[in-house]
Amino acid sequence: MNRRKSVAAVSTVAALAMTLAACGSSSGGGSSSSAAATSASASASASASDSGGGATGDPIVLGTTLPLTGPLGVFGPPIQAGYEQAVAAINAAGGVDVGGTKRPLKLVIKDSKSDPTVVTSTTKSLITDDQAVALLGSVTPPLTIPFSVVADQEQIPAISSLTPTLAWKGASAAGWKYAYDVFVDEVEQTAVNFQASDLVENNKKVYLFTDTEEDGKAMGGLWEQQASKYGYTIVGRSNFPPGTTDFTQFVQKAKDSGADVVIAQIIPPDAVALWKAMKALKYQPKTAWPEKAGTVGFNQAVGPLAEGASVFGWWAPKNGNEGGQAVYDANKAQFGDGLGTACVIAAYAMVQIMADAITRAGSTEPDAINTALAATKDLPTVLAKITIGPDHRAVTPVNAVQWQGDAQPIVWPADQATAKMLAPVPGLAP
Repeated sequence: MNRRKSVAAVSTVAALAMTLAACGSSSGGGSSSSAAATSASASASASASDSGGGATGDPIVLGTTLPLTGPLGVFGPPIQAGYEQAVAAINAAGGVDVGGTKRPLKLVIKDSKSDPTVVTSTTKSLITDDQAVALLGSVTPPLTIPFSVVADQEQIPAISSLTPTLAWKGASAAGWKYAYDVFVDEVEQTAVNFQASDLVENNKKVYLFTDTEEDGKAMGGLWEQQASKYGYTIVGRSNFPPGTTDFTQFVQKAKDSGADVVIAQIIPPDAVALWKAMKALKYQPKTAWPEKAGTVGFNQAVGPLAEGASVFGWWAPKNGNEGGQAVYDANKAQFGDGLGTACVIAAYAMVQIMADAITRAGSTEPDAINTALAATKDLPTVLAKITIGPDHRAVTPVNAVQWQGDAQPIVWPADQATAKMLAPVPGLAP
């Protein structure tokens, strides 16, 4: 059943932080949004998000279901912070102008518990119970795909980030109609592991650890396909279900293979077990990549073992974003100098994109917003300049970062690097 609610025409003023002027005009058609300076350190509480500044009209509801608990729970808080800060900034600038009446954005958040089934039920609830006119996604294909399915079924525009775009795209044979994904392309992403490993001397042998979720399957296959292109050989691959706790036999195989490069696609709790097993078996590769798991909170989960663990990154001061550094600086103390704060930036940008689409649509009617989203072109955001393609993807730049102490400096490519890659992996030294 399609539950949609038409409202009057919209013209929005989108604001960023302090000296920011992101969320500029998009050439996709319709009117353009102007930016205003606000404070990036505005409270990320729900009350701040809903305050509306000088807005007086009824709120425009944006809904999201996030993994605030469960195995992907480390991702929920920074995504929530990004959404709340962007909504608060827009509201502090006066809200959204709807036919001459200023209306605030209202963000409604539900906990998906890292469970795809719960994603489905909470997404439906956001539409039917909370009257959300647009949806904001969370992280990874297992959570983003069911979210997108509901968006298409209910014909409500939805935009996500932090989800590799090819795995997401492949989940809809007919192509997504109301759902959009703004993140990296896995072909480029999986090449980074080889390109950055070239920074250190190694024997070009790679061992893969991949779980059986969508991105584990997709990325594992891409690593196998791409290895020879970059002069590497896959000498072994262990597959396992999420929730695996004993990696001893797999690590022994990797060690026996002599591989200098270890690449894993794995959820956070499993990565802790894998890294502890490598340490216990005295296996110290030259580079080691706990993809997905090593992005947020990995150093807190494994302590000193995290030193030298590398993962792909998706934001850099030099990647063509507009205003991202101010948002990064405002959140670094809470979410760390690395990908935790990059999660905040990615989420913040999704609100910018949605606000821009509402502005150009001139309406909060879902079909109008959807048409405007599809036409997004060269839109400056804190994440990158965004153009959405006909497949509903917007591909953003990729780099490589490495845990060094409590930070994740960029180590590749050279024109973005802020530190040299450490090798062999110091945290796994015997």
